[in-house]
Amino acid sequence: MVYWDIVRFSFLRFFAYPYEILAKTAERVIEVIFLIMFWSLYSKSSNQAVSVPQISAYFLIAMGVADLTMSRWGALSNLIGNMVKSGQISNYMIKPVNLVWALYAISLGRNGLRVMLAIINILLGLIIFPPQGILQIGMFVVMLILSWFISFAYNLFEGILFLHFTDAVGIRNSIQNFIRVFTGAMVPIYLFPSPLKEIVLYLPFPAMIYGPASAFSIQTFDYSVIRQILIALFWAVFLNIAMRKWWHYSMKKYEAVGI
Repeated sequence: MVYWDIVRFSFLRFFAYPYEILAKTAERVIEVIFLIMFWSLYSKSSNQAVSVPQISAYFLIAMGVADLTMSRWGALSNLIGNMVKSGQISNYMIKPVNLVWALYAISLGRNGLRVMLAIINILLGLIIFPPQGILQIGMFVVMLILSWFISFAYNLFEGILFLHFTDAVGIRNSIQNFIRVFTGAMVPIYLFPSPLKEIVLYLPFPAMIYGPASAFSIQTFDYSVIRQILIALFWAVFLNIAMRKWWHYSMKKYEAVGI
């Protein structure tokens, strides 16, 4: 209950800045229009057969998933980094709450509008390219859950970097640029060259965005689908265990300001 109160309080503070709400909404509309125009032109000039409704729906859903799971902007890692640099994290270390979940609740509340727009994005994608049946819906739900776990571990990893480096902003920005490519946020994985695609599919990155966004395009529950789920499940479990252990180790070594 305490974490929900943190989310609600952080979200309500956002409404004190109405112009920022309008700016975020306009930014999302422009981004969607640009993507649709880009892929419309690409489909006309490319030899590859690209369905404009399908690719538009893919990016709408991909953008929505990325914002829901914080894999696109790294809201949690950004908050951890700012609090470590300012020393404010020490205020939460002495409170009777789980530090990670408290920070996650704050970042979720502060990005409440982004979450709302993400849901709208996904719904628009489903309207443009509706799922064919329960298989696609079930696959989307499963991959979205796994995406959340992997993205959570990814955010925690980026946040931990600030506990070990004086200024990890440059490192984090490099990682985020890498992530945008190999998660399928910029280019769907199925458009990658074949050898590279096979390698990338065994990494955790596609499960963060490409997995949920492409779930509505699957036709049958075959080996490739099972492999995709098992790979994502492995990375979700492994990364969360590894990052939680590294987090606890790093916090023990961290000398917070004022403690």
